[in-house]
Amino acid sequence: MRTIRVILVDDEPIARDILKVYAARLSQLELVATCKNAVEAMELLKSETADLLLLDINMPGVSGIEMIKQLHNPPLVILTTAYPQYAVESYELNVVDYLLKPFAFSRFEKAISKVAEQLEYQQTGDSIFVKADGKLVQIAINELQLIEAVKDYVKLWMGDKSLMILSTMKNMEEQLSPYEHILRVHKSYMVNIRHITELSGGNIHTASREIPIGNTYKDKVNEVFNKYRLG
Repeated sequence: MRTIRVILVDDEPIARDILKVYAARLSQLELVATCKNAVEAMELLKSETADLLLLDINMPGVSGIEMIKQLHNPPLVILTTAYPQYAVESYELNVVDYLLKPFAFSRFEKAISKVAEQLEYQQTGDSIFVKADGKLVQIAINELQLIEAVKDYVKLWMGDKSLMILSTMKNMEEQLSPYEHILRVHKSYMVNIRHITELSGGNIHTASREIPIGNTYKDKVNEVFNKYRLG
């Protein structure tokens, strides 16, 4: 069962404590951090990755809904709130579930099951979904040739096509971890080894690119390529 990395965002200490207890009861959940407001959470997401936000709506400063709108490539979201009037707007933002406080553990568990199903769906059929320009775009793994870090973005290369998304190499590495043929070879590059034509001089060659192998990754690259070498 895949581990679901969670960031909890709620300005109420009691609500945070209840959700921490609920999360601890589900072995597939890894509580990465708890934040007291949306601004703190948005700052954290610049350096930390998560599969799921447990997000309150009514918070001082930036509301949970405003936070979702400001994130270019947000994790999945379960909204937790004492106010039912935001339900319609929240579903327009494609949240996974809307939990009305106070809610029982059984209701929380059901919401997490929805998250697990959606994460599983995103990685079935040898494809992933990424968010770009406000849309979810499906990328076939066998077409994905190269992933390149570009400042605060990553560029996905599929032949002569490319797609820029707001993400990190760390996040992409975690999302693509089930696919052993997608290999991190440099701090700025991941490559699909099925599209490699040559390995020479400390560089990897594809049909259209030459990619350096970082010193940190040389042993791992050699280990993988030794599996396929004939003599």
